[in-house]
Amino acid sequence: MVLNVVEFCANLENIQSISLPEHHTFCIDVKDSTGDDVRENVRVNDSEEQDIPNSRGTAHFALKWAKDSRKVSYLHVVPIKGVTRPVTGEDDSKPVPIVAFDCRGLDVIKWHPEDGFEVVTASGKTFEDVDLSSGEWVEYDEDLSESVGIYDITSQITTRKQ
Repeated sequence: MVLNVVEFCANLENIQSISLPEHHTFCIDVKDSTGDDVRENVRVNDSEEQDIPNSRGTAHFALKWAKDSRKVSYLHVVPIKGVTRPVTGEDDSKPVPIVAFDCRGLDVIKWHPEDGFEVVTASGKTFEDVDLSSGEWVEYDEDLSESVGIYDITSQITTRKQ
C-alpha cells in the first residue's frame, strides 16, 4: 500500500503541542492519478463513509472523474501507528507527519490547514478550535506573560510504502 502523507511544518513560539481532534475534517486537493483532472477543496472526514459503487467496500471519499466512467477513485484516512502524530515544541521548523491517506486512482496534491486545531502552550494552557488557515496564529499566554505563536506554516505531501 502506498500512502500520501501530509507533513506539517511551522516555526513555533512557546508551544508544547499542536494536535487535531478525532474525526477532523481535512480540506485537500486531489488529482486523477492517470490524468490531469484536479478537484480542489475536497472535504474528507474519517467518520463519514461512502459506498464504493460495484463493490462491497466503503471509503472516506469517493468520486468518478468523468460522469460516464465506471471507474471510481477513492481514499481512506489512515493513522499510521508510530508515524502520524501531533506536533510538539521540539518539532520547531521540522516536518511532522500529521495524517495519511490510502489513495486508489487519485493522489493528494495539497492540504489546506483550517480550523479545529488544539494548541497547548509551554505553560500548559489549551486553546481549542484554533484556525491556521491564514498561515499563522498568535495569542498571549497570561501564565507565561509572553506571546505564543505558530508562524510560517507550510506543508508537503510525501509518499510512504506501508
